[in-house]
Amino acid sequence: MGQTMVEKIVSRHVGRTVSAGELITRLPITKLFFNDVIGPPAIKGFREDFAEVFASTGTTPRVFDPKRLYFLPDHSVPTFSVQIAEGVQVMREFANEMGARMYKEGDGIEHVVLIEDGQIVPWDIVLGTDSHTDTNGALGALAFGVGTTDGQYAMATGHLYDFMVPESVKFVLTGTLPKGVFSKDIILSIIGMMGAGGCSKRVAEFTGPGVRSLPLDARTTICNMSVEMSARTGIMAFDEVVADFLRGRAEWPVEPIDSDPDATYAQTFTIDLSSLEPTVSFPHKPANATPISKLQDMIARSQREPTPDFCTVDDDVITDAFLGSCTNARYEDLVAGAAIMRGHQVHPNVNLIVIPASRKVYQRAMAEGLLQVFVEAGANVESSNCGPCFGSHMGVMGKKSKMISSSNRNYKGRMGSPDARIFLASPATVVASAIEGRITDPRKFM
Repeated sequence: MGQTMVEKIVSRHVGRTVSAGELITRLPITKLFFNDVIGPPAIKGFREDFAEVFASTGTTPRVFDPKRLYFLPDHSVPTFSVQIAEGVQVMREFANEMGARMYKEGDGIEHVVLIEDGQIVPWDIVLGTDSHTDTNGALGALAFGVGTTDGQYAMATGHLYDFMVPESVKFVLTGTLPKGVFSKDIILSIIGMMGAGGCSKRVAEFTGPGVRSLPLDARTTICNMSVEMSARTGIMAFDEVVADFLRGRAEWPVEPIDSDPDATYAQTFTIDLSSLEPTVSFPHKPANATPISKLQDMIARSQREPTPDFCTVDDDVITDAFLGSCTNARYEDLVAGAAIMRGHQVHPNVNLIVIPASRKVYQRAMAEGLLQVFVEAGANVESSNCGPCFGSHMGVMGKKSKMISSSNRNYKGRMGSPDARIFLASPATVVASAIEGRITDPRKFM
C-alpha cells in the first residue's frame, strides 16, 4: 500500500511504517519557532516546569537543539507597550543563553523569514506557535501550529506528544490561471467549495500540473490558508521550483518527496484553474467566497439571509485596504499590486496600508521602485510585522470601517471593532479596490 507525503514523513522520523489514524505517542520534530505572542509565556513555562527535571540530572536547563530553535518577534513590532517590549527582551536573553537564533524586529513574519533563510526543507516536521505554520508545507514539510504547552514541551524534549497521523485530502489542480487571477483566488475558491470545516483534522495535499505551474510565493499562499477550511496543514510535493528555490539557500540537506501513486486519500477533488476568476470572501469567515462577477448577488444574499458568520453587507464601498500578512506580502504580491497601482492614486476615502512580509522583501521592493509606487499613490508603507492582520496595531479598524485585505482571516473583530466588515482578496484586487473606493475587479486595470 502506497503512502501519502504525511505518512512518509512521520514514518521516517519514528523509524517504522505508519498510516493514517495511528496514534504516535512521541513524534520527533526537526524545527521549532516562537513569535512574540507565545514565546515569552512558553519560556516562562519552560523554566518553571523543567527546572526540577534538569536539576535532578545535575544539568542546567537546555533546549532540545539550539540550531533548530528560532525566535521571531513579528506580531506586535515595533513594540508599542512596555509589556510587549519586555517580552521581546525575554526572548532575546533566552535565545542568547541557549544558543538559539533570535531575529530582530522588522526582519519579517515568521512564516516567510524561515523559508527565505533556507531553514525549512522537505521532510521536516515543523512546529510553530501560530496556526499559519502550515505555510511551510509548500516546501514538502509537515508543518502545523501548536499552543504554549506543546511548544514549551517540544522546546525541552524535541517531541510532540500524542499525535494522530491524519488522513489526507487530495486537491488536483489542472489548467492555467487566467489573467488577473492569482493563487489567493485559488485557495479562496477551494475554501468556499469545502466550507469552514470541510477538511477538518485532515491534511490538504495540493498536486497536479496546476501546482507545478505556480512559483513558490504562490504555493505558500495556498498552503497558508489550508487551515481556514480546518485542515491540519497543507502540503505540496518537491519539484524543480522548490529545488531552484533551495539551491544555494538551504541550510539543511534537501531530499525530494512526493506521495506514492497508489496512496490512499479520504477524498479527491479536481480544480480547473482556467475556470476561476478573482474571488472575494465576505465577512465573517473565509468560506464566504464568491467570484467577483457575483459580488452584487452576494451582497443581496447577505441582506436577505444574514447569519452570525455571514453578516449583512450594505454595499461594495470600502474605507480601508491592507496589502500585507504572511499570506500575501511577498515580493511577487508587491509586484502584482504595484502593477495595478502604477499611474493611479489611492481613493481619497480609503486608507491603504502596505507592509512587506520581510526585510528582504522590503529591500528588494525598495530597490526596484515598487514601494515608491505605493508611497506616491498615497499609501502608508510600514516595516514588516503582522499588526493589522490580527488587530494589534498599525491599522486597527473602527466600527464603521470596511476593509479589503490580502490577509487570511476576516472573523468578527479580527482586525479591530466587531462591527467592522472585512473582505479577503488577492493583492491585485485589494489595490484595484483601493483605487476605486469599492470592491473592484483587478482585470479592469490590466
